[in-house]
Amino acid sequence: MDFIFYLTLMFFIMIFSSYDNIIDYDFWARLTVGKSFFQTGTLFNFDFQSFGTTHQFIDHEWGSSLIFYLIQSNFNDIGIYIFKVLIIFLTLFFLIKVIKLKTSNVKLHFLFFFFCLQAISYNIFSTVRCQTLTFLFFSIFLYALEYSRIKNNHRVLFCLPLLSIIWQNCHGGFVMGLSLILIYALGIFLNEKDFNKSKPYLFTFLASLGVILINPYGIKYLFFIIDAFRLNRIFITEWQSAFFYEPFYLKLLKFKIAFAITFLIFIYSILKNIKINGIKNYYNKIDKVKYLLIIFTILISLKSLRCHVFFIYTLIAFCYVDFYNIFNKKLPEKIDNFKEIIIFFLISISMVSHLYKYKFINRVPPSVYPVSEVEFIKLNNLKGNVFVNFHLGSYVAYKLYPDNFVFMDGRYEEVYDVNLINDMAKIYITDEYKFYFSKYHFDMLIVEKSYPLFEMLKKDKDFSLVFEDDFFGLFLDNKLKKDKYIIPTNDLKYYNKEKFKTNINWIN
Repeated sequence: MDFIFYLTLMFFIMIFSSYDNIIDYDFWARLTVGKSFFQTGTLFNFDFQSFGTTHQFIDHEWGSSLIFYLIQSNFNDIGIYIFKVLIIFLTLFFLIKVIKLKTSNVKLHFLFFFFCLQAISYNIFSTVRCQTLTFLFFSIFLYALEYSRIKNNHRVLFCLPLLSIIWQNCHGGFVMGLSLILIYALGIFLNEKDFNKSKPYLFTFLASLGVILINPYGIKYLFFIIDAFRLNRIFITEWQSAFFYEPFYLKLLKFKIAFAITFLIFIYSILKNIKINGIKNYYNKIDKVKYLLIIFTILISLKSLRCHVFFIYTLIAFCYVDFYNIFNKKLPEKIDNFKEIIIFFLISISMVSHLYKYKFINRVPPSVYPVSEVEFIKLNNLKGNVFVNFHLGSYVAYKLYPDNFVFMDGRYEEVYDVNLINDMAKIYITDEYKFYFSKYHFDMLIVEKSYPLFEMLKKDKDFSLVFEDDFFGLFLDNKLKKDKYIIPTNDLKYYNKEKFKTNINWIN
């Protein structure tokens, strides 16, 4: 029945990967880095697309940029979609391998995975992002570490420093790999009361730490990672807490329900076992590695949205059997198998009916991206500095460079002056925007209609609203105004078809 389970899982991933097909804000910067590298052989350490205050920076996602650009430039939308599906499937495959290490004859029930993946669907099924690779490496590290522990075969640990080289050059999330190794070293020591048992993991940790120097930036990369932990990411949604940040109090309920159920069962299990066995016997009996992993991922998931995935993936790998034993009603094998076949057919029918009309197009909807405003600038040959919200900066720069420069993009904490994002916030939501207009030179502004700045600019004597749609407005410095303008199309198919077209070219 494993074959039916894996097929069901693959079809499920294919369906949900096609739902969230709006291109991630930072994907454009990744394509720019990838194209620039393959054309010049250089990783630029400055933002050549910005007129804001920048500094030399380290790109911890440069490896992902190369991968994403190669896929997009050779296989376009279908390549991006297939890559996302395969990465998610492989991630879950290694988590399942962890489950089977302890109980090789365990029966895989799809509903458990269905509810777990639903809880973090907003995080794993979105358009391809660099952390997609981090999630894969996380599951591979879990499997390698657990294999070493269960099989008492430490040769597999040799692959972790090598994988760390790839991981660290694709995404800064490689610190999760280092954390996992340390957790295993500590957990095994607490389990075995023998320091020698932890030595292979400590040596692996030191080796994985040492290979951090194998990157285009040398030891500067290590200092960058250390500094990254001190960065203030209050303006980045995925770094905010779903539990302690007011806008999310009534959101992400599926994850919060899964979190609450797991947490309550976890606490209940601890208290129940302590009551039966006593604290000392309970402590000696439990698997310290498992408990440390659960506690660690609980804490980081409380801190930020992007860490929710690590908690759910740890739950899948280490608690599947526990949950199954609690909720399974021990159905006869034939009925149990029939249940899984029914689920398989339902998922299959859903996949066929859904994908029948789907063309695997990654979208740039006008409610998310200022596609028509950017097209207006291009059609009317408007050159100069463009002010646009930081998360839209990568897209606008990708589409308009070299004729236009943006204030900043989503990489603000890595690339730009620390005060730049604060100035941007004040421009958007206070009536002191004119002070910053004198501080920085803006030729045109693309502004969301939901911000106070939009209404204030409509009354400004120095700027004119030259174009708008339902979501954005384009304001132009009156010195650059023209008598007539070419109006862009409102055909969404055109913008989706032309989304990857750019004038960034270092060859000609």
